[in-house]
Amino acid sequence: MVDWMVSVITPPRPATTRKPTGNPAPAKTRPDGAGAPRPSDSQQSRPDLGTLTALRFVAALWVVLFHLQAMRQTFLAPVYELLGPVIANGDLGVDVFFVLSGFIITYTYLDRLGPRFRWRAAADFVWARFARMWPAFALVVGVLGLWFAYGTEEQSAGTWSLQTRAPDLSPWGLAKQLLMVHLWFQPGTDGASWFGPGWTVSAEWLAYLAFPLLALVLFRLRRLHPLAALAASVTVLLPTAIWGQDLPIAAGEHQPYEWLLRIACCFLSGAFACIAARNADQMNFNSALAGPGAVLAGTAVVVFLATAGKPGPGRLAVLAFPLLIALLSLTQGWLRSMLSARWLQYGGHSSYSLYLVHMFFIYLYYWLERDWPNGAGPVATNVLAAGCLAGIALATHLLFKYVEEPARLRLRALVPRPR
Repeated sequence: MVDWMVSVITPPRPATTRKPTGNPAPAKTRPDGAGAPRPSDSQQSRPDLGTLTALRFVAALWVVLFHLQAMRQTFLAPVYELLGPVIANGDLGVDVFFVLSGFIITYTYLDRLGPRFRWRAAADFVWARFARMWPAFALVVGVLGLWFAYGTEEQSAGTWSLQTRAPDLSPWGLAKQLLMVHLWFQPGTDGASWFGPGWTVSAEWLAYLAFPLLALVLFRLRRLHPLAALAASVTVLLPTAIWGQDLPIAAGEHQPYEWLLRIACCFLSGAFACIAARNADQMNFNSALAGPGAVLAGTAVVVFLATAGKPGPGRLAVLAFPLLIALLSLTQGWLRSMLSARWLQYGGHSSYSLYLVHMFFIYLYYWLERDWPNGAGPVATNVLAAGCLAGIALATHLLFKYVEEPARLRLRALVPRPR
């Protein structure tokens, strides 16, 4: 749910080089490593972030279906009958996004930020992440502010936001939302954001602010053997996979500061998964096996969730996410071609907008169904559900095309990038 909330940045193609003549002079390097020659493709794997873009779309749909469970008696009933246990664990889509975020941010920025701490490079990274996240989020917060201003005339903001704890609508509450720090001041996620899933934006923002320092450690571990890195990526997930097993997530019960554990463990797990993928050539990994391995890992997750039933035990599925993501990044052949479909890529790139807007239409659905004259019958309920889905799709497209991307580019242009 959040990176779902990070930007998938396609790495630039390596520059074409001419065959050297004579004896080339040795490359000059600085003690901090900033001038060191980059490993060639024969020395380092090149994960494909396009395949992970498709996974972002799948994770976003998983979260949306989890929140749409109120419509399980509409024409969506066959979907919930077929995938009921998997959808009931849709809260894990957030963990997929967190692991993806750690993977992609590490892949894109490790070599820039890792050799030594530089204020300019760190500030450029933070500004890039702010430009990516803030404009669309601020717009949604503003729209929901108007929604609550109307809704609180009749009911509490907690009821209108479908949360057990009412969000803070004071000027300080608005400031916390706009600064994306609204989750940092409380142990639980309920009521932290003006719309339920918005807590993940605050958690991601905290991870981004910490990454320039984390990169200093990860850079010195960048040559880990891929099996050791993969083992580390699974090991750091154990606390979040085990903690809170006896509490029903669907009922809104969480351990204090569970959100902090989830973002820390998942983000770090994704970083180690990236190191494993980058170093896959150390063990002569056959990329032809990545596709079948990814399919097998994904199938195992679905089967496990279908048999686990309750969301609590289902959290153990998070242990498979780093392996799934690492294998997908190395996938070649038919699976890579399938995941490169234009609609999957567009869905992945716009997944952040989808994540932000879908709850507003769920609010509308609840409100209209409740106040429908003489009660909403089957026909009216199905029409409302269809309108809700159409509204989500249209709003996602508009927010991504006319707000998220243009605002990101304009904000980035305000600060020249360092060479």
